[in-house]
Amino acid sequence: MLIWIIIITLITAILTISIFYWHSRKSSNNYLENKEFELRYFIQKQVDYSGKIIGYECLLRQKKPDNTWSLPANLDSLPLQRVVFLLEDTFKSLPAKPITLSINLEYNQIISPDFQYFVRWAISKIEPMNLSIEYTPGQVIHFQNKYLFEKRIRQARKYNMQFSIDNVGSNSKNLKDIEWMLPFIDNIKCSMRNFRKKNPNIWLDLNLQSWNKIAKENNINLILMGIEDEKDEKLAEQLNIKTRQGYLFGHPQNPNRKQS
Repeated sequence: MLIWIIIITLITAILTISIFYWHSRKSSNNYLENKEFELRYFIQKQVDYSGKIIGYECLLRQKKPDNTWSLPANLDSLPLQRVVFLLEDTFKSLPAKPITLSINLEYNQIISPDFQYFVRWAISKIEPMNLSIEYTPGQVIHFQNKYLFEKRIRQARKYNMQFSIDNVGSNSKNLKDIEWMLPFIDNIKCSMRNFRKKNPNIWLDLNLQSWNKIAKENNINLILMGIEDEKDEKLAEQLNIKTRQGYLFGHPQNPNRKQS
């Protein structure tokens, strides 16, 4: 009797896992074909201290009823199959140069079993460009999930993919959230909007110089985003931050337009 109970339990578990997997794949494929949400990747330049273009960032946008484009919600629910579909046309508009292409992905996309395939696919499509996968911290990652996340990133870095942390802020929690990732981070991106003080008496736990120091101590490249005017660029010069991005160098553009 005990043996039969064990066998029935195993069969039930296998059936449950199989049904869940089938439904998740079916849901992903349906989302891929869903025309209700019109999505498109825009691209924005990254430049060095001399103004030379050294990369592009792919920024996902959703078309609104007034025909404007904005950042969509619930990016975690977007399956990598649709990301591939959307990037196909975007890649065609990019130059064949050995510069960096950055693509933002969410936690669930990175731990997906499809992540390694996605990285290999993207690298093969954009050569001779280099691939950087960007992740924006915020979601609490539990200990057991940290192992899987790190494993996915380290495996992908073997294909010469870079791993970047996007949009760190001025709160000490921003550093605490990524401290465990520092050994396998290639780039950290700071946005000027997180460090502009409306009131000079406001205390920042971490300023740009703090992040600059953290990056250098861990052999990480620091990228300054949100550069809007000459004053912002001068600050980048003072801190010797070589990679820069922002409206001063160009707004995100529809990939159907010719890039320079």
